[in-house]
Amino acid sequence: MAGTAETAEIRSLISDDDVLALEQALIRIPSSTFQEQEIADYLANHMDRIGLDVEMMQVENPKAPGQFSRQPVGRLRGTGGGTSLMLNGHMDPGVEMSGWSVDPHGAKFEDGWVWGMGAHDDKGGVAAMVCAVDAIVRAGVRLSGDVLVCPVVAHKYGGAGTRALLDAGVTADLCINMEHSNNSIANVCVGIVMAEVKTTAPELFFRFSEEARAAYMNPVEQQCEIIRRLGSSLTPIAPGGWLNFTAHPDLPDFPMHTVDTIHKEHYYQPNHTGMSSRDCVMLFQLRTVPGQTLATVEADLTRLLDGIKAAHPAFNYELTIPASGTEKGWFQDPMEIARDHRLVTHLADGHRIAAGAEPVVGGIGRIGNVGDGNITAAAGIPSLQYGPGDIRIYKEWPTPDERVLLSDLVIAAKAVAHATYAICR
Repeated sequence: MAGTAETAEIRSLISDDDVLALEQALIRIPSSTFQEQEIADYLANHMDRIGLDVEMMQVENPKAPGQFSRQPVGRLRGTGGGTSLMLNGHMDPGVEMSGWSVDPHGAKFEDGWVWGMGAHDDKGGVAAMVCAVDAIVRAGVRLSGDVLVCPVVAHKYGGAGTRALLDAGVTADLCINMEHSNNSIANVCVGIVMAEVKTTAPELFFRFSEEARAAYMNPVEQQCEIIRRLGSSLTPIAPGGWLNFTAHPDLPDFPMHTVDTIHKEHYYQPNHTGMSSRDCVMLFQLRTVPGQTLATVEADLTRLLDGIKAAHPAFNYELTIPASGTEKGWFQDPMEIARDHRLVTHLADGHRIAAGAEPVVGGIGRIGNVGDGNITAAAGIPSLQYGPGDIRIYKEWPTPDERVLLSDLVIAAKAVAHATYAICR
């Protein structure tokens, strides 16, 4: 393996103490979505101290124009002519909820576990990627290609920070998105489409004409018929049903949908949304597999809804896909790169050395999650998702008491350092 001596030296410079210190520092800084300014400043200063060129980027809140957060872009400049690599992870916690048994910002370390909000989603990944590049710098290695270290804002707004990077022209040849995957190499990940269906019927009370009754199907019951035909939430959708797709061997439980919200106003009650009481609106999401596109999903849903209309002439629907407000957020294509792509093979080599075990390659570690790697892949940057933390340790996810093994953080840092050297040297 080329550069074995150099990569061994780089790995030796990644210590448990250093990784733990950075992870704890990040957990102790609250950083809700579009409130990442303090952690952004901390990381900018840290990356500057370790020798990266750092620029700070302002990012406008797509849901609140005029409100801004910021994200640092660290760059380890290469000598030129080599492959560039983006390391990407989000600073806002993926899950914020009550019910913690420990201080969510206390960064408790006990029995090898680091506890805290964002411990693995995604501050652990950010800590690992920063420590990886720090070790390369301290080893005195000069790479040919640039390494971009990009802790981003607003993953929970559908990757607004990563979208801002790309819109500003910040790009690279390849990308490792440091999302929690139990340190498996996710060369394939599901996509997400959110759809909104509005059903409508005239208001009928207990006195009505036969003509009016013949044209009436309760809008809530219309939604129930849609749900019946979609099937149960969080249940794998079988081939040959309402959805057209080719099953993917690395995503055996997908496609899968879940109903998120359903709402109808009532003319006797306070109106909370401004909606007409004639309307009922359902929002649901579909996790897709490679080969499915927005166009194929829209065609499948339209066929399902038109089938209901054929059976129930009073059925009256309006489909919005992607759902309003998710067009540049929670609509993301599935992503996939080949198992023999050099991004996969170099990271696999690094993981094998760091963990002393064979890496798992495939979608199993991401378990239906999308990450900012979906966004970079859609922009034409071959990407994968890899990082410490396993959500299968919890009875359910999302959950309080988020935690990650320090040993997994260190393995991730060493594996990424190896891959970065191999790709960019």
